[in-house]
Amino acid sequence: MSTDLPPSLEVFLLGLVDFDEAQMLQRRLVYDLGESPCAGALVLCEHPPTISIGRSGSRAHIAADDDELRRHGVDVRWVNRGGGTELHLPGQLNAYLALDLNRAGLDLKGYLDGLRRSTIATLADFDLRGSTHPNSPGVFVGNARVASIGVAVRRWIAYHGIALNVGPFLEPFTLLDEAGPDGSRLRRTSMEAQRQRPAPMPKVRESLVRHLEGTFGLTRHHVYTAHPMIRRKARLHAYAQSLG
Repeated sequence: MSTDLPPSLEVFLLGLVDFDEAQMLQRRLVYDLGESPCAGALVLCEHPPTISIGRSGSRAHIAADDDELRRHGVDVRWVNRGGGTELHLPGQLNAYLALDLNRAGLDLKGYLDGLRRSTIATLADFDLRGSTHPNSPGVFVGNARVASIGVAVRRWIAYHGIALNVGPFLEPFTLLDEAGPDGSRLRRTSMEAQRQRPAPMPKVRESLVRHLEGTFGLTRHHVYTAHPMIRRKARLHAYAQSLG
């Protein structure tokens, strides 16, 4: 039997997962990827309300004080990815892609461009026109950001990735206060808010996987619905909608 198959992308569909557990899983996948023949690993999940602050972010980007954050049940975490301050909620698709840039023949700029192109192509599948702004990271629909993009690199393996607002409640984003492309307060939006109709999460996941594969030349994948490092699914929250 021939074994000359191209390396596969390992895809983990994990549902609603605690933010800290997802970060530990990413670190493990990066470590494993250095010793593995697979092309990369992609974690697709949602988080209970958590604010993550990247290398370009600041506590000043959070409008709420600590007491208000506690009342809303929102945790704050500092992370080593690029990008600014992001609120994660149920209904937002987090796509954590671990990819060996050397093996993929990419530099960091090419990799980031690929993440943006994949996100814009996914939006187009749902009749939305995504765009980028040179003065503000992420992907926008009109003047509102629909997806954040931020990565970290270890041993030339990139990880972290995309946070795409599929259908989260948008009101909690008022907890953040970050400048947008024109210098005014950054507006956030979602696919469902722009479409004025549902964007089923399983279809969005399928579209994003397909476009990431096409962008980075990945020709096959394996799908898993669990990982032994994820011992428990996250608690439900008042902001949770149907995860579908």
